[in-house]
Order: sequence, then C-alpha cells, then structure tokens
Amino acid sequence: MTIHYRMGDAMFERVKGEMKTVSGKLNEAQDMFIEHADTFVSQARHKAHLAKNAGAQRLWHFENDALDWVEDVIGRSDMPAVERVREPVSRLVGQARATVMASPIEDYQALNARSAASAVRELDLVGLLKIERIEAQGKGRKTVYEAIGRRRKDLSRAPFRTVAEA
Repeated sequence: MTIHYRMGDAMFERVKGEMKTVSGKLNEAQDMFIEHADTFVSQARHKAHLAKNAGAQRLWHFENDALDWVEDVIGRSDMPAVERVREPVSRLVGQARATVMASPIEDYQALNARSAASAVRELDLVGLLKIERIEAQGKGRKTVYEAIGRRRKDLSRAPFRTVAEA
C-alpha cells in the first residue's frame, strides 16, 4: 500500500507542478493581452484626438473662407442688389469675424514676446491659428512663432500616459 501512496504523492506533485506552470503561462498571457489592449486603446484615443483637432482646424478655415467670400461679394459694386444689403451684411460679417478671430488669450496685445510665447503653451490648434493670424497682422514676433511651432508638435504627439492610467 505504501507504494501506491508514494506513486499517488508523486503523481499529485507532478500535477501540482504542471498546474503552477499552466497558471504562470495564463498569467503571462493575460498580462500580455492587457498590455496590447491598453496600447490599442491609447492609439485609438490619440487618433481620435488628432481627428478632433483636424476637424476643428478645418472648420475654422471654412469659417474664415466663408467670411472672405461674403466680404468679396459685398465689395463688388457692380451688383445692384448688393447696395441694399451692404451695410447690414458688412456689420454682421464684422461681428462674425471678431468672433472667429477673437484672441484666446486675455489681453494678448499687451503681452511681451516671452509672456505671449508662454501663454501659447496651453492652446489648442484653433487657438494657435488665431494667435498666428494675430501675429501676422501685428507684431510678427519670432519667439511667438517658435512657441506656436513647438505647441503644434506637442499636440501631434501621442499623449503621455501616467503610471496611474496604465
């Protein structure tokens, strides 16, 4: 009988060892699966972020192009119907242009180049476009243009993942 117990104990230990091995492999596979899923979700979020920014940027350009077109039509004196609507439409276009071109940074014109460049670090793509247009029509500061370029580069990168998120 003792031989049967020894064989049973050996078999039990072998099965126990195999179960530990299989359990370890399952844990490794699970960890790998979670890592791949996490990477996939992160990439999907980044692509959605880029698409959102690209869409907002396109919309801003479309709004400006539409206002330019309306100003062009209103500026034509050879169209008789334009004379009747020129003043109210010009006023509305001016209001719309002020809204579309509103500076995203409070008191921007009063900022020196270093302060303006620092303020640009927090803007989204549309805010960068607005500041870029303001600079092109105004002071044209190299420091601000460089800050805009760095911020665009930052916005195009995949977002940084903290340890808490992972």
